[in-house]
Amino acid sequence: MSEAVSSEVRSVLIPLESERLLLPNAAVAEVVGYRKPEPQANLPDWLLGFIEWRQYDIPVVSFDGLLDKSIQAPGHRGRIIVTHTLNGDEELPYIGLVAQAIPRLVRVTSDNILPASTDEDMGVVIQKPVIVGGESALIPDLDELELLVQDALAQM
Repeated sequence: MSEAVSSEVRSVLIPLESERLLLPNAAVAEVVGYRKPEPQANLPDWLLGFIEWRQYDIPVVSFDGLLDKSIQAPGHRGRIIVTHTLNGDEELPYIGLVAQAIPRLVRVTSDNILPASTDEDMGVVIQKPVIVGGESALIPDLDELELLVQDALAQM
């Protein structure tokens, strides 16, 4: 195997209303068609509710809401990106992320990703803004996202 192939990370660019998220493909369990989450009382605006997926109730998050942007319901191309959680919590094995369209596969290498400078405070759920393949994207902190969702669910 060549060094170029072994040093790439297969990833997905997830289109939000205001930004794009960049996630490693391994973090994604499945991409499903958008369906309106069932709302629950006492949840923050960014936690839209739950969908049933493979006999799990998955909390669905609007990253736009987490970034203090307006929350828009996706159109007919909308998707929910079901992601694995990282901490082995049996009560919260997956989190859904709302996407405005189908994510696009990208190969990330040291040659096509650069840090992006921004004056905007991205908050605790963003590890780093980047430029990948000439496009701006945000790398989310999935550990922090999981903690925020757990805290919100504990308030229900």
